[in-house]
Amino acid sequence: MKEERQIDCCLGLQIRRQRQQTGKTLTEAAQAIGISPSLLSQIERGIVNPSISTLRAIADYLKTFIGVLLGERITEEHVQVVRKNERARSAARAKGLRFWTLPPSNSKLSFSYREYEPGFSTGNKPHQHEGEECLFVLKGKLEMTVADKKFILEQGDFIWFFSTVPHRSRNLAKEKSTAILASAPSGT
Repeated sequence: MKEERQIDCCLGLQIRRQRQQTGKTLTEAAQAIGISPSLLSQIERGIVNPSISTLRAIADYLKTFIGVLLGERITEEHVQVVRKNERARSAARAKGLRFWTLPPSNSKLSFSYREYEPGFSTGNKPHQHEGEECLFVLKGKLEMTVADKKFILEQGDFIWFFSTVPHRSRNLAKEKSTAILASAPSGT
């Protein structure tokens, strides 16, 4: 029973996420699907299960498959592989930092593979922006300062923080350090 409830919540979250991507309100979507806004709200919150015909109408409205909403079917438009030689290199924001964008442009997440040259620093002045970030160190030793607290990160270490908090980074290694940086919303 608990597993069924978890599937219902995932189904509702998937429906809500895809509806929001269309830019339609709950009321607009419900009207187009042919159900009440109250019912669509309950489905999105995982409170009630839609009938098969309602689920089909929702999937048709969202231009997807029932299986995708249930998490069972993956199509080419839902999965993209970016090969090593296909990564888009981004212009360095600072001398000593090179990075390559990893996800396709239609993603709301931003992932980048980063190489920090010895001595690289984002500067003495921290920066901040909307969203959240996380960094996973692949090699080397990085110092992350978030607010006024310093964190020393080495291979295998991970850090997450809200990007609205002032932050900066510095390579402490005598060689190149590498990391994967992820942020949401993208653009950081």
